[in-house]
Amino acid sequence: MKKILTVFVAALILTACGNSKEQQDLKQVLTEKFKDDSDLKDYKLKPEDIADCVVANITEDAPPVPGDPKRIRYFEAFTKFASVKSPADLEKAVKDYQDIFGGPKEAYAAANNVTDYIMSCMGLAIEKATPAE
Repeated sequence: MKKILTVFVAALILTACGNSKEQQDLKQVLTEKFKDDSDLKDYKLKPEDIADCVVANITEDAPPVPGDPKRIRYFEAFTKFASVKSPADLEKAVKDYQDIFGGPKEAYAAANNVTDYIMSCMGLAIEKATPAE
């Protein structure tokens, strides 16, 4: 029994320490989105760094148990929100994932949080890249 518990705890820790496939997918979508951003180019910022920051912010509010189906769908929802190209795409994404957030209003708020996280992370990175005067 002790061995089984030890193996279970070790597996849980390893899963929690690494980024899940869903987090990696979200980072990839965000990195692609940022590759042509003029602000990032002007300040010589790496898209991957901004994407890491956004994923970290989203992860803070994610369901806590790695492998939990709710956590997986949570990251899928944010990946979809980050990749929408039109209002119709956003509306479909909100409809598809509203159950994760508690309803359409909450899903729209979550989708808007993607923009807030991006602006916050870019602001912090620009602040660090700009020498103090």
